[in-house]
Amino acid sequence: MPRQDSEPPMVVASRWVHQITTIALEMALPAGAGFWLDRRWGISPWLTVLGACFGLFVAGTSFVQLIKRLTPPPKGPSSSSAEKTSDNSGPSQQ
Repeated sequence: MPRQDSEPPMVVASRWVHQITTIALEMALPAGAGFWLDRRWGISPWLTVLGACFGLFVAGTSFVQLIKRLTPPPKGPSSSSAEKTSDNSGPSQQ
């Protein structure tokens, strides 16, 4: 993801609107489809509840991926140096 400092403000705002709208639609559309099918087949509220649960799962997954993309990688010692200091192969032979 490019740095937001180097982009025009409208591009950054447009990207945020797109991401938020996508997550909102991922929640609303499955519940709406379940509601429509419930009314059509007369089995309410089961498909509405199922659609809402599915929508929450999909939106939650997208939200977690968004957070992972926005979170900078940790600044610390590399994993290779941590592997060298923690040798769990048993008692040392001297």
